[in-house]
Amino acid sequence: MPDDAGLIDAWFRLGFGSQHAHAVRAVPHTPYGEHPELLVRRATRSDVAVLAELELVLPQHQGLSPVFSAGEVGTLEEALAEWEEDIDDRSYTTFVAEYNGRVVGMSVGCSLEKSSAHSGLARPDNAAFLSFAAVFPDARGIGAGRALGEAVLNWAAEVGYDCVVTDWRVTNLLSSRAWPSLGFVQTFHRLHRLLGH
Repeated sequence: MPDDAGLIDAWFRLGFGSQHAHAVRAVPHTPYGEHPELLVRRATRSDVAVLAELELVLPQHQGLSPVFSAGEVGTLEEALAEWEEDIDDRSYTTFVAEYNGRVVGMSVGCSLEKSSAHSGLARPDNAAFLSFAAVFPDARGIGAGRALGEAVLNWAAEVGYDCVVTDWRVTNLLSSRAWPSLGFVQTFHRLHRLLGH
């Protein structure tokens, strides 16, 4: 293999080395604006059914090439029961994005202290956590994921956090493009690759 830094980096990020990225960014000084064709709002109890559907979108996507890391995907009934119980938990802030009156995606923000995967140096002081985001496959490309990420960043600034942390599977190309484009800078990498279970 030639000594080409770009090729080596692509090979490394495609799963032959780096598996998972942790990243951080400061909260925005100026709030992000609205997206003309999207309505981003706080989720309500009336959204529980669609939130349960969206809960399954990410693990289903992670099971596809080139990620290959979904593990076991829960059922819609299990996700629905969890959302019925958790929708009123005020320690999590859930946003939905509507396009033409249909909820097409969601994102969840909370205190980073809620994450057991972020400890020690991976847990900066006074940090929020962009803990989950998903957009239905047929709605990707309209800016819903970006708008939902911006909603969590705006919320984190409003409630007084200094920064926001997130993480993603490096081989999830959607996340690997979306979160750095929102200003997240990778801080830690988990190195591992296993095809199959």
